[in-house]
Amino acid sequence: MSKNISPNKSSQIVQPSAATSEIPEVALTPFWLLNAGTAKKLGQRSAGILNYHVLADNDRRGLLISVTRNEGGGYVSRERVHFQTVVTCLEKYKAGVPFASKVLKDVFLSKSTNNAGFMAAVLHALGLLAAAPKAQTQHVVTGDWPAWEKAMLAETGTRIELPAEIGGEKPAESNAVPDHKEHKKTLGIPAKNP
Repeated sequence: MSKNISPNKSSQIVQPSAATSEIPEVALTPFWLLNAGTAKKLGQRSAGILNYHVLADNDRRGLLISVTRNEGGGYVSRERVHFQTVVTCLEKYKAGVPFASKVLKDVFLSKSTNNAGFMAAVLHALGLLAAAPKAQTQHVVTGDWPAWEKAMLAETGTRIELPAEIGGEKPAESNAVPDHKEHKKTLGIPAKNP
């Protein structure tokens, strides 16, 4: 969360400070942060951790999942994906049918090659997917997804405001960006002092 975000207003414009005067005004959208966690990357040669958020829309009618940081560096899409889109995408696999991560690429608007694998990693961390028993690089749906969704929506959470353009309001091609300090400047996140 940024110092520029006020939890009491439903929408506002972030004004750049003197240190970040090149940052354009950004419209903010209210959400409820219900879960912030980490997920281990699943690729055989992948190292590092992903940070993610489980959010509810302002009216608490639906959940969204977003990868917020790729601690190993590299490209990451911070697109907020509607949980119901994931449910629909994996509907035919819920009977224990194994599937590859690439199936999840269709839940994103942006086309980053990391999207599907990162979403699979987050779903593993949330207990909604597990490794397929006979295929090391595939997954199976686990757990009670409707009960998980209901429990998440019942969480108190913290009201936050995030830039509106992440998650489809801007052209999809602009969503996948390198996870480094230059991108953080565009979101109004202050750089750490060396």
